[in-house]
Amino acid sequence: MDNFIIEEFENYKVFLYSKAVDRIEYKVQIKIPSGIILLWFIKGELEPNHVEEIKGHRVLNCYFRAERYPDFIDILRNEKPLFFYYNKEDTTCYITTSDEPVGEGEHEED
Repeated sequence: MDNFIIEEFENYKVFLYSKAVDRIEYKVQIKIPSGIILLWFIKGELEPNHVEEIKGHRVLNCYFRAERYPDFIDILRNEKPLFFYYNKEDTTCYITTSDEPVGEGEHEED
């Protein structure tokens, strides 16, 4: 499992820019035990995902098309628990839920 990072997270921070900065429309920051994740939502050609060290912290940079942002926010707001996955070999990254029962749906409180 040394080629993968799979960690649960509970908090996130959203950055909404007043204008695109270097094609960046939105950014989501997630803290995990082994570092900081930056999900960059950009217009145009995607940059390669990569890991860097900044001030002693491991930062995982993952790039997505700007139009995917609402999908990520929906999952962040409505699902629990959530996990971050990063493949060190091919730099694939994503967030995922745990196994959930079929037909769980969203329940309204009375």
